[in-house]
This record gives sequence, structure tokens and C-alpha cells, in this order.
Amino acid sequence: MLYSPGSLLPEHRVKASIELADFNNRIQDDEYARHHGFRAGLVSGLSIYAYTSRPLAEFFEKAWLERGAADISFLRPVYEGEEIRVSGLITSVSENGTVLLDCQAANNQGATCAIAVAQLPSIKPPEPSLEDYPAGHGKLHRPISLESLKAGENLVPVYSDFTWNVHWQYCRKSIRDLHPLYEKILHPGWLVSRASQILAANYAVQAWIDVSCRVQHFHVQEEEGTIETRGRVQDRFERKGDHFIELDLAVFSPSHCLATIRYTAIFRIAPNAA
Repeated sequence: MLYSPGSLLPEHRVKASIELADFNNRIQDDEYARHHGFRAGLVSGLSIYAYTSRPLAEFFEKAWLERGAADISFLRPVYEGEEIRVSGLITSVSENGTVLLDCQAANNQGATCAIAVAQLPSIKPPEPSLEDYPAGHGKLHRPISLESLKAGENLVPVYSDFTWNVHWQYCRKSIRDLHPLYEKILHPGWLVSRASQILAANYAVQAWIDVSCRVQHFHVQEEEGTIETRGRVQDRFERKGDHFIELDLAVFSPSHCLATIRYTAIFRIAPNAA
């Protein structure tokens, strides 16, 4: 298929909702979020990534899930019940056929909540192996601070059972994405949500706010099985009273690397962060 700059992606509209199984993140609790200056509990940024992936999957179909990439930043809070509108367009097509796109997610007031730069490479990049992401052997739910976090620290892997029933719950009830692709293929949003899972499993963090994630897909998952997430601490830093962690992650099926994720989150929220 030929792609041309300026081509619009199909718009996607969805009512934002808080995923109940989001690893006990207290920022989704209304009272806790109000204590930090927000008007209510926050919808996960990784759910916003899932919403944003819909036009890309609809436009490029399976090719996007096999080799597509996106770098998304979450700019403002999203609250349960808000209508999110996702749009995008092709910005350029290189000589080798790599397609670049800009996407955005806006709320029903027209305010931009997230922006993404995405691409569909003409050739799938080399995928990492398990050996590229050694398993850590620390304790689970260990204390977290800027002082205790060390760049290069390997995380304890986490394992997720992927079943079609779990997937049905996620697609239909959590993110309301009924695209026919996901009747046979694992949704990219579920993959990316493993970033929150490994953060919550490794560290004793009550609440966190998704800041950004950069995702590269390598393979689709079409069979039930165990999904393993591995990773390491890439960086940690402070900005305006917020404490950040950046993780370099990879998600594996028994036979392939499904995706890599560079994930940044606030793990200590400054008072009146909103």
C-alpha cells in the first residue's frame, strides 16, 4: 500500500475509564488524587496509549502490531468519563518506505492530553533476546527513593498469564476497543500495561503517574501463554518536587520478544502536583 504525507488516520472516540486491575495505583482513587491537587482519580497514561494505538492499528492493520513504534508523552490529567478523541496524520514517507506520523489525544474540551510521534518502519528492527535483559534477584516491593535507585539495576521479572478471557475483559471492559484484529491478536495496550506491573511488583510505591513511554513492536501474540516482562532502571531524577523513574523494559513470549518499552513515571508526587 502506498502512503502519502498529509493522509489522515481514522479518528477514534472513546469514553475514558479507570482500569480496576491497574496494580493498586492509588492515584486512581478520588480522595488520594484530590489530596495531591487533582479533581478526581486519574485514568492511567498507559490506557491513553491504548486509545491512541487504535487509529494506527486501524490504518496499518497487522503491520503496525508487528513492527510499529510510538513515542508518547502524557501532557495533562484525564478523568473517568471524559470523551477522548484520537487523531493523527502522516507527516513524511522516507525513500526506504518508513512512514512517520503525528498523533494526539484530546478531551471533550479540546485540550490536548497526549501527543505521540509514531512510525511504521519498512523493515522490522533487530529484536533483543532474553540475554539482553538479565533477570534481577532483588526483593519484591522494596523501598524506592532517588538515593536507592541505581541506573543499570536489573529488575525482578514478572509473569502474566495471557488468556482470551483476560484479553476479552481488557478490550471490552477496560479500554472499549472492539477492533476485529483483537479477536485473534493481543492488544498493544495490554502489553504496554506490563510496565506498571513490573514497577509495582519491584517497588513499594503507593501511587505513580505515567509520564511517557516509547514502544517498539516486534511480533504479535496469537496464542494463550505466559508473558514475561524484564527490564532495568535506566535513570532517576527530580523535577519541581516530583521524583521520576525511567525503566528500559522488554516483553517476551516463550518464543519471541514482543515489544520493548522505555517507560517514565513519577513515583513520588509533589504536593499539589496538579
